[in-house]
Amino acid sequence: MASRNLSRRTVALLGSAGLLVYVVWVGWPYFHAIVVRDAAVTSWISITQAPIGGYTTNPLHPGERTGADGRIATIADIRADTTELARARADLARAQARVVAQTAMIDAARRALEVRATHARHFAATFTRDLEAAVMNAGNSLVLLKRRLELEGNEATRTETLHQADMVSKSQVDAAHARITDTRRLIVETQTALDRANARLRAANDGVFLLEDGTDGNSALQNLADARLRLLQAEDTLTQLRAEQEAAQLVVASTQAAYSKARSLDMLVPPGAMVWSLISAPGASVQPGTPVASWVDCSIMLVDVPVSDVAIALLRQGSIAHVVLEGERKTRTGTVILTRGSAGTLGSHDLAALAKGRHAGIGQALVKLTPSPDDIKACAIGHAAFVDFPEVNVIDVVRARLRW
Repeated sequence: MASRNLSRRTVALLGSAGLLVYVVWVGWPYFHAIVVRDAAVTSWISITQAPIGGYTTNPLHPGERTGADGRIATIADIRADTTELARARADLARAQARVVAQTAMIDAARRALEVRATHARHFAATFTRDLEAAVMNAGNSLVLLKRRLELEGNEATRTETLHQADMVSKSQVDAAHARITDTRRLIVETQTALDRANARLRAANDGVFLLEDGTDGNSALQNLADARLRLLQAEDTLTQLRAEQEAAQLVVASTQAAYSKARSLDMLVPPGAMVWSLISAPGASVQPGTPVASWVDCSIMLVDVPVSDVAIALLRQGSIAHVVLEGERKTRTGTVILTRGSAGTLGSHDLAALAKGRHAGIGQALVKLTPSPDDIKACAIGHAAFVDFPEVNVIDVVRARLRW
């Protein structure tokens, strides 16, 4: 009976010991994380690649911060092709020459226009004065002819009286009437000439210069109009040439900018970023896409926490985490932004620093902290940290493992 009780106690002790060993084995990562600060402060790491081929010059070294311009390195290429720039400059020179030539032609056209305008003014003034003189002469002649007609009429009357008294012959009477008829013809012709002269004078005042035969005498004004038309056409051509010149200047500026970038181009990252590693040494030859340097943004403060797969299954995005950095006593509060099982953890291609507790079979949780200005200045990437997840304890881990 005693041996039977001893056997039962032995089995119970062995079972309890086995359960204790299992609990310790399951909860060991949790206890280990409490005793050893195996988490690490980290941040996302970015690789800057060469945008052009050339040589790395004036790079910032690891630990240095970029300035306000964000320059991390410069790629220089003294062998950049200048063909396109030379072609653009030649096109600009030709456009400028065309503008100069067209401007000179317009100046000559304006001088010729001034000469023709002066000639046209003189022609119009002379033509008008000539018509005014013709009108005055015709008017005076008409007055004299009318006076002459009156005198000849009186003479014809006296001649008829003398003929009735048989003092003159019939032929003298006919001659007197013939003179009256001729004078009337002259009056009609003079009146017609006066009317035509007045009509031509009115037309001349309107800018239409008619000659005696009715043909157009506006050759001077027509030449002036032609000169004005040619000047307008030349000015339109100059406007087009100036537009082409401006376009050529823009092409030169664009080509110059492209050449400057091809010859020397700064590699830019956010201002204040820290150089994490210099991949391409100063003076090293690089091709487009060659990694030159890696950098981190110290305003993004993360903690890489090694966590067992069981605990990972219990954490959720947004879970609260209590973090104590190495060398500090205060507890910071962060939130879980990413969890990965042991089969898919992030590595050095994504994070600047990895937790020292990282090894095969351990999952990963990324905790985000809100850094202070001093934290950003210190940029404590790589420092050890202790992280506790108040929502998950060892009992939760054991229950999850035992599927309770």
